[in-house]
Amino acid sequence: MAFKTNRIVEVASRLFYQSGYSSCTLDNVAEQLGVTKPFLYSYFKNKEAILAAICEVGISEALAVLEATLAGDHKNHRDLLAEVVRQVGRIVIDRQEYVVVYQREMKHLSADDHERILRLRHSFDHQIAELIREGIEAGEFREDTDSFVAVWIGGLISWIPTWYSPGGQRSADDVIDQLVTAALRLAGAEKPTN
Repeated sequence: MAFKTNRIVEVASRLFYQSGYSSCTLDNVAEQLGVTKPFLYSYFKNKEAILAAICEVGISEALAVLEATLAGDHKNHRDLLAEVVRQVGRIVIDRQEYVVVYQREMKHLSADDHERILRLRHSFDHQIAELIREGIEAGEFREDTDSFVAVWIGGLISWIPTWYSPGGQRSADDVIDQLVTAALRLAGAEKPTN
């Protein structure tokens, strides 16, 4: 069941990315999958439910990686922040279509789905803010760093699709390295601690 649900989300994400949510129909999704529209309804109640699942993929995976990275061993907060940004940036690159669909099409979500996904995003920002606060307390980040920069860092990560494209001038590793550098600057952790 999970495989079929994931496959529907994957195909719909590609179609919504290419054609836009409004232009794509469930008939288009069913045709791409080689199934009937009633088959889709056995997994999702409507097209908006598929959109909600697409929008949730990137943030849920980013949150899972963030929490796993925070739970791991790191010698300091600077390295931990760099690793979080690196890992989450990789997810955004790998799930680029999902992120673009979310940014472009979230206006079509129901109020409940929009709120639920926004709560996940706020949880992500809150955990980054807490990491920054702990880094300040440990003397690893500048004292005048506002924990609100967590929102800026989250924004930088989520906008990777704006300046990265596969086969473009910059490799994924280059973009992630630049992202890490920018995030460390924002957090006031430019210089490595000893």
